[in-house]
Amino acid sequence: MLPQSLAVTACAIALLLGINPTPKAAIAQNSTQVPIDRIHLGAFTPDRDAYMGAEFIVPNWNTTNPAYGGQLRLYDVHLAKMFEITDYECQNSRLQGISWNYFAGGGEVNMGNFEISCRLAAQQVREYGTGTPEQTAIFRYSQPQRTEYIPILDITGNKVSPWMNFVQGFRPQ
Repeated sequence: MLPQSLAVTACAIALLLGINPTPKAAIAQNSTQVPIDRIHLGAFTPDRDAYMGAEFIVPNWNTTNPAYGGQLRLYDVHLAKMFEITDYECQNSRLQGISWNYFAGGGEVNMGNFEISCRLAAQQVREYGTGTPEQTAIFRYSQPQRTEYIPILDITGNKVSPWMNFVQGFRPQ
């Protein structure tokens, strides 16, 4: 263990050299984000389509691994993100829901198609509440990637078990 003054000096030198002195593990613990390869929302024509098609692709092969070192699995967090985006997209459109094609392993493992209606997404937002909006990179139709700030579901404390139970019963089509 370094004496405090030496540790402070080492951090200052690292910053001057453009090196982040904060361990990656410490950064990850303060973040609610998990790795996502791509979120792609398809074209939506209100007079023809009730549900927008979308893809949710993650790099993880095993989505049953813990997301933050606690009870929530990556799978639980991925579905929460789909609900968050669905609610966000439903706010300013005539959309009735999003039909999510969920892929793990960088697109190699088809996890199924999850149809999330605007009504169900709004119900989950009311039930769990939302936290701070999170930067979410989204591709829309054939447009370049954009970053949206989407409120995250507040799945903390005594809300974790009910969310996991809900997700267990929410099956792909």
